[in-house]
Amino acid sequence: MKNTFKILIAAIAFVGISSCTDENNLTISEPTTETFLIKTPLNGDSIILSEATPSNPGISLTWNPMDYTTTSVISYTVQIAEDGTDFADPIDLGTTTDLFATFQTADFNLKCLTVGAVPFVQTAINVRIKSTSGTVGAQPVYSNSIVYLVTAFGCLNQYAVGQGLPQSGWNWNSPRTLLCDNGVLTMTADFLNGSSDAFRFFTTEGDWNTGRNYPFYTNLGYKIVSTLINNGDGDQNFRNVGPAGKYKLTIDSNNKTINVAPRTTTGAFEPTSSWLVGAATPGGWSWSGNNETELGLVDTGIYEVALKLNNNEAFRVFLGNNGGDSWGLGDRNFPYYVSNSYTIDSELENAADGDSNFRYTGPTGVRIFKINSITKVISVD
Repeated sequence: MKNTFKILIAAIAFVGISSCTDENNLTISEPTTETFLIKTPLNGDSIILSEATPSNPGISLTWNPMDYTTTSVISYTVQIAEDGTDFADPIDLGTTTDLFATFQTADFNLKCLTVGAVPFVQTAINVRIKSTSGTVGAQPVYSNSIVYLVTAFGCLNQYAVGQGLPQSGWNWNSPRTLLCDNGVLTMTADFLNGSSDAFRFFTTEGDWNTGRNYPFYTNLGYKIVSTLINNGDGDQNFRNVGPAGKYKLTIDSNNKTINVAPRTTTGAFEPTSSWLVGAATPGGWSWSGNNETELGLVDTGIYEVALKLNNNEAFRVFLGNNGGDSWGLGDRNFPYYVSNSYTIDSELENAADGDSNFRYTGPTGVRIFKINSITKVISVD
């Protein structure tokens, strides 16, 4: 009987010790984040990403180990997110068991654009490390977050919806897609011009929270063709005040311009447009690719385009474009407009270069060039 009692006491003691041990294990398995910090890059560091070096490091990180106090395999996932969102919708760059990671420019650039980096504009993104251990049921633990200032290149396709785009409307059933090509977004769509015919651009299809309205672009220094205005509604959307019709719309993040030009035919080049070519324009004296600048007929007798003009350089107005060197399709130089009684902006003069081209004498920058053939005024705004 005494032996039975001793065995019972020993069993109870063993269970008590096991319970204490389990409880202690649960306690010491609690992770600590006191030393789980990103070491490099430093908060506020910056980088300019280049399309010319896609394999170069876009971001290189090192961090202190996460201490789970138990022996297990620890995985680290690098995450980025839009600045100020508290990682509500993070994107994973990659996972490793090391205490360092490097991600190449090409992939990192795409991920930055996806979380909202503005092309060719320094944009703050947030970076953190997520740690998980091999312990069953272990919850992820996060490092501190840092701000990394990124100047990305290129662009992602974007979308447009609104009552002013009759093929779309204010829904996501058939949004208009703006195709991206090296930082330039384009779409061809029908535009209405009623007082309530507004529209807006979005970076993510189906997500109303990714809208970019008129002030978004003007606050970044964009020049916008005058027939696209701020509708002045609650969301400050865009509205077309030019004639209703089909237009090609271009958002150029390289030069910070938004333009429209009519599309009356299905051909590659619009016969109602004129074209600017010359060293003063972004494409120089070349018709190669898209070097020439389309001067669209935005309203009756009014040709207008936003473009970057280079100081003390020349250009000429051409009347046609056949997709190749279109020098012989007609052109108009400075004396042509003088002889036809045009009033010409003081920042434009006769280049006196043999062809009597225009010379732009204003500061290098994005301007709006306009030829009003009704009032006979050529202006630079």
